[in-house]
Amino acid sequence: MTRDPERVTAGYDACQVEARAAAANFWLGIRLLPRERRRALAAVYWFSDRADRAVDGDGTLDARRTRLAVVRHDLARALEGDGPDARWDAVADAVARYSIPEGLLTALLDGVERDLEPEPCPDWDATRAYCWGVAGVVGLVALRIYGGDPIAAPDAEEVGTALQLTNILRDVREDALAGRWYLPLDECARFGVDPAGVAAGDPGPGWPALVATQVERARASYAAGPRLLDRLPRESRASPAALMGVYRGLLERIARDPWAPLRERVRLATPVKLARGLSAAATALWR
Repeated sequence: MTRDPERVTAGYDACQVEARAAAANFWLGIRLLPRERRRALAAVYWFSDRADRAVDGDGTLDARRTRLAVVRHDLARALEGDGPDARWDAVADAVARYSIPEGLLTALLDGVERDLEPEPCPDWDATRAYCWGVAGVVGLVALRIYGGDPIAAPDAEEVGTALQLTNILRDVREDALAGRWYLPLDECARFGVDPAGVAAGDPGPGWPALVATQVERARASYAAGPRLLDRLPRESRASPAALMGVYRGLLERIARDPWAPLRERVRLATPVKLARGLSAAATALWR
């Protein structure tokens, strides 16, 4: 399939601009890749963000469902060579260039669709399945773009789970206010945590213990990171290493103060973020 090279380049440029504006944490990692891999990962990020915005934006359930259906339709058109705009052409080019299975992209859309009518996760298996659908699958896509050994797929999925669990802890009150609950309900009951109380900022005294359990899980998943890096080309290692460095910083801040996500959106100051990301990237390059 032949695409207009100038249109594809314009699409990649637009995706990179939007990725940089939408996600400073991810952009820090993306920008450390060589040009071809960088722009492909930016295109995939743009696609993922577009799906998220379709579901998370304002409007009725029917309106949001329709927006997500449009994303599915536009993806199918792009992969057939009829992308509705240049950004979609960039996505299709990245898919072809790095042999990304279409099933991974549709699995991501399926995972995002869960948030249209969210059901609480009854146990860790359900939480983990949600993490795979919206992040583990992204790890598998990124592994293709990084040029990693396919044997690293379980480690890529594990790192995706760690990143998403960190997100869940960071955004827990915001999600609770929106009627979304991703932490295992059976563990909430064991620790005496009421999701409705989280939305009100008063989860109960067992909150630190519940958070500590999730922190330990995330740490265990981040432990797959070094194995993943070892199975990537050296030129690709800095990108995931920087991202893990930043998100580990967020996780450890929550570990030190489990009440912080109930007060504010936990962030790292820009100098701290850069220091953690670049230090992790430098270490990865010398592995």
